[in-house]
Amino acid sequence: MGTGLSVEQREAVRWLRLDRPERRNALTVDLVRRLGDAVLEAGADASVRVIVLTGAPPVFCAGGDLADLGAVAEQGALAVSEVVYGQFHRLVQALARVPVPVIAAVNGAALGAGLDLAMACDLRVAVPTAVFASSWIDVGLVPGMGGAHLLSRAVGSTRASEMVLLGRRVGADEALSWGLVNEVVDGEALDVRVAEIGARLTSLSATALSRSKASLRRALADGFEAELAVLGATQGSLLTSQDFRDATARFRR
Repeated sequence: MGTGLSVEQREAVRWLRLDRPERRNALTVDLVRRLGDAVLEAGADASVRVIVLTGAPPVFCAGGDLADLGAVAEQGALAVSEVVYGQFHRLVQALARVPVPVIAAVNGAALGAGLDLAMACDLRVAVPTAVFASSWIDVGLVPGMGGAHLLSRAVGSTRASEMVLLGRRVGADEALSWGLVNEVVDGEALDVRVAEIGARLTSLSATALSRSKASLRRALADGFEAELAVLGATQGSLLTSQDFRDATARFRR
């Protein structure tokens, strides 16, 4: 059985690929732990100057694996909160704190936790068929990895409210016009374009890049840690609610 994550070193760029295509790269607790470990390992490796995060085709990440999360929810709100704090929040904090830039190569749908994951990266390059949705609301949950905070900073509170409260789906061109992604490129050119951006980044001063990322993250971080703390407790109660069980019953059969 695979780990759900493939790791490849291309010169000074570490590619991390979610590799559960049969489950649309949905995030299990174990996969989130492995991905967090991989981000931290890459950040500690002097040979790594850039991290790329992508998904096995045809999607980037369809969100959390609801069957896996439902099994955790059966253990009660405290267990859920510990998972959120211990693994999902550890992952987004690792992406923020790792000293090298992280590029999301969004090769398809980024939904729910998948959208939060993309938003936690420093740069986002998408294909024309990519679609973005904060679909947490559809299963009775809140954006548990800080997505509401990150979206508000990226696209403004009005557009973020549409996505978070209504679960509005946003296509690639609209995402570009909103500032949700940096570029949209043809699907066949995605890896090439991301590699070009990686090469540009690796040609720059590592120290200046690290300090510049830290400066950008300080601007983004205002209130983010407090938001994550609230989300841990909130998601714990929602994942153990009847609304969540009803919304996800089909995934447990």
